[in-house]
Amino acid sequence: MKSSSLNTIWGRFFLIGFVLLATATSSWAQRPDREEMQRIQDAKIAIITNRLSLSPEQATGFWPVYNEYSQKRRDIHRQQRKIIVEKRQSGTTDEAVLANLKEVQDLKQKELDLEKDYQSRFLKVISASQLGELYKAERTFNDMLLQRLKKNGDD
Repeated sequence: MKSSSLNTIWGRFFLIGFVLLATATSSWAQRPDREEMQRIQDAKIAIITNRLSLSPEQATGFWPVYNEYSQKRRDIHRQQRKIIVEKRQSGTTDEAVLANLKEVQDLKQKELDLEKDYQSRFLKVISASQLGELYKAERTFNDMLLQRLKKNGDD
């Protein structure tokens, strides 16, 4: 297949992903359900796939590792949110605040350790430049999602 054909295919794939993102985020602000969350996830996959230009062989090795990494990172973020919610409910003694801060710091360290561990796992299936693009694509996706949610919240 020619390079221009591949670019056209990837361009369409990216456009479809972006449309899915736009559709999902407009209704997600109202009530996130399983279908809407799946559309958001599909849009994220489209953006990452487009930015990394994964070969079929790379994709086969990359996605299971990425999905595992993402799930572990989501679990850490859930734990952080739980601490924040509990903090609001438990009062504000200095001891309680310091204990919560330490827990959040420990979770941030856990997330950093996770990133370091998975970096070596990613580098077994993708290049260092693709790994850099992965981190950029995640930031881009998150920024787009936040902007979309903010825009929908202003409506």
